[in-house]
Amino acid sequence: MDNYAKMAEVFGFQVPTDIYYLHRGHAWARLEDTGEVRVGLDDFSQKILGPADEIRLPQVGKVYYQDHICVALFRQGRKASFEAPVDGVIEEVNPKVRQNPSLVHDDPYGEGWLFMVKPINLKPNLDNLFSGEANVTWIDEESRHLLNVMETTVGVTLPDGGSVIDDVIGHHPDIGWRPLVKEFFLRNLASKGYLRPTKWEKGS
Repeated sequence: MDNYAKMAEVFGFQVPTDIYYLHRGHAWARLEDTGEVRVGLDDFSQKILGPADEIRLPQVGKVYYQDHICVALFRQGRKASFEAPVDGVIEEVNPKVRQNPSLVHDDPYGEGWLFMVKPINLKPNLDNLFSGEANVTWIDEESRHLLNVMETTVGVTLPDGGSVIDDVIGHHPDIGWRPLVKEFFLRNLASKGYLRPTKWEKGS
């Protein structure tokens, strides 16, 4: 965990309240003194999906755009893709994550960062992200949505004041990997009609 960041806790999820911007797809962006942007995945995503077996990082030198897929997480043969929080050129990737993918789960705001970007459209990009106390409000909304999904699909409810269990999909696989990925991590692509609905999402 980043020792320099202020964190709040929402239903057991660690939420940064100062130097991190959060993307609707649950990536984060942090501005560095060099002008680069450090990117990673938030604690919400990691507690839902559990520790990864592999993290597929973008190629250095390639350009990625906000809301476009830039990273893939693999666990037990299943894939979760994540959208980029900002436009930019990939300057560096985290070699520690390639060697030890579980770092992303264990320390999402610290040693588990994913890559560095040279931004090319920063101010408009940041306007589309959450920051400060808005991070807390949004993760609270996401948590309540998650709890509703859990109650609807597997009948799990959370006691008042309780925390969401780490590795949600590992403990409750009947929720469905793909529905969770689409609902929480690929929302921008789904809203544009790029992803087909699953049986669960059709209500059957």
